[in-house]
Amino acid sequence: MTAENGGDLRGRRSLFPSVSVNTLKIAGAILITLYFFGAAVIQNGILHVQNYTPEQLNEMLGSDAGAMLWAGIASIAEIIGMAAISIYAYLLAQGVEHTSDMKKYALSVLVCALISEVPYDLAVYGKIWYWESQNTVWTVFIALITLWIIKSVEGRRGGYVLCAVAALGGCLWAELLRCKYGWGFVLIAVVLYLLRKRRTIALIAGLGVSLVYITAAMGFILISMCDGERRTGESSFGKYGYYAYYPLLLILLAVSVWMMQRGAV
Repeated sequence: MTAENGGDLRGRRSLFPSVSVNTLKIAGAILITLYFFGAAVIQNGILHVQNYTPEQLNEMLGSDAGAMLWAGIASIAEIIGMAAISIYAYLLAQGVEHTSDMKKYALSVLVCALISEVPYDLAVYGKIWYWESQNTVWTVFIALITLWIIKSVEGRRGGYVLCAVAALGGCLWAELLRCKYGWGFVLIAVVLYLLRKRRTIALIAGLGVSLVYITAAMGFILISMCDGERRTGESSFGKYGYYAYYPLLLILLAVSVWMMQRGAV
């Protein structure tokens, strides 16, 4: 299959059992669920951290052992959940490389980002609109557009310069819009895509970039085991179910947090 020279990110050389792309998607879904359990259910629903200033929050945690325990659980859940960052960056690089319809791919991600924004703000910040942070699918969308540009200029004269400009533009775009895990996610996806023909180098470089989020590097354990295979016969329902999962999760969390804040549960 692939080695450092020739082949791509779909191939693997590993002493560990292989996992499919579908398994990576499931792992990513589990990880983001864990992350938002900490960020939404615990921080927003149980601890109501948005109601405190940093000083008040520290004082509250210092005087309430139960709250401190919940805060610790939330931190662990978010730390582990951040492994999804590198997994989704890898899946995006794979998707851009192998999709036959970039416009349809981009439209699907854009729709998911639009639908997810209000539920994200409600679940994590308890507000219908919160302009200080945009949901992570916007980051994925920006990274996708960046990779689309890179894909279109690869091999052209001055292609390396254009790729660098596209990567820089994508990182800046994500930061200006204040997208969750903005420039780091974009850069991980760009590195994995540009180095996709050199699997080992791509994984090492991607791992290095992912350290900006520290525990995002854990995702490369599963990525290194991925054989690039997809389950045959996957229905459209199953395919688009992955897109639907994120907004549905956020809607469920937003409702749960709203009920918890009002003492309904």
